[in-house]
Amino acid sequence: MKVRGSISFLSVVLLFLPLTKAFEVPYPQSSAEIRSSIVASELVDGSFAAPPQNSNNENQPITRQFQLGSGTMAEVITCIPPKKRTTSPDMLENIFSSLFGNDNKKSSPTNSRPTLAFLHGSFHASWCWAEKYMPYFASLGYPCVAFSLQGTGGTPVMEAGAKKVKIASHVADLNAFLKGLSDDDTASLGLELGNDPKIVLIGHSFGGLTIMKWLEQIYDDNNTDNNNANNVNLAGVGLMCSVPPSGNGAMTMRFIRRSLRDAWKITAGFVMKKAITDKAICRDLFFGGTEDENGISDEDLERYQSYFLRDTVATIDLSDLAKKLPSALADKETGRAPFVDRLPPTFVIGATEDFIVDSEGVDETTEPALVIQLMFANSLM
Repeated sequence: MKVRGSISFLSVVLLFLPLTKAFEVPYPQSSAEIRSSIVASELVDGSFAAPPQNSNNENQPITRQFQLGSGTMAEVITCIPPKKRTTSPDMLENIFSSLFGNDNKKSSPTNSRPTLAFLHGSFHASWCWAEKYMPYFASLGYPCVAFSLQGTGGTPVMEAGAKKVKIASHVADLNAFLKGLSDDDTASLGLELGNDPKIVLIGHSFGGLTIMKWLEQIYDDNNTDNNNANNVNLAGVGLMCSVPPSGNGAMTMRFIRRSLRDAWKITAGFVMKKAITDKAICRDLFFGGTEDENGISDEDLERYQSYFLRDTVATIDLSDLAKKLPSALADKETGRAPFVDRLPPTFVIGATEDFIVDSEGVDETTEPALVIQLMFANSLM
């Protein structure tokens, strides 16, 4: 079943998001600088202590580094609301509550709402959620967390000098991060979200595909690690302009048929990393339109390009990924995942003007599961 959201719903979402004060990520020039700029103090035992919350800006993101249970030293951004809510419910909050529930009082000392865990895509890191999404949802009472994948400025690769990261490493880090959100896990991050916090997992682009590979792993009945699914209280899944289950292959062929010019922009922007240095390509691939149309100034663009440079120290190993797609668990005829009936509430969001993930890609992500599909008019990030 598919339910296509009306454009009025998009208007509500986008109307509210820009109202939140943007979170300015430091402007470092290297991976070492971002790691040294992390807002935390290292203790004698090597762990990191959280800085005190600013009572005047309760919903502002905080950036720290934590060693995950997988061994990765990861950059983590948190935006935890105060225990007492200060705003009244609105339409968007009511939609989230109806989808993912609101009965987590016993497991979470922060509030009764599930924790929103965000995962970024290529050329990005956790900062992309901290600009608007995390402060906005925290203002509604939702604890928000995000971590940066290996190869970004704040999360160095485990293998020194590596330029590619296998999808299995990203999945292992995601699993360790989600398990660490529980206060009683042996590798807890100590975020005081409760012993069994409900988690709504939200991913964009390659972050969405990483989530799908993680779901494939935890719902695999033949998986020898039975603790994976049991230690994460998954309340919902959201995939935003996600790379579809089969990967980029079919989309790449559609790009070529659609426009050789667009195909060249995608190749130059991502493979040759021209999006880091060429403003026109960067704007087309990630933001669309002009400064007047979408409010992204040239100054903003330069700032984002500096982040892209910082966060592409190592990128996903596409040759390795291709061997893992599509899922070996999927039905060969329908593409349906065998664990669909066991999934929590799930939504898939697409954008009609997204330069990378087209409507066919969104449909492919939607088809294997019983989900709510929303098609928005513009780019989401």
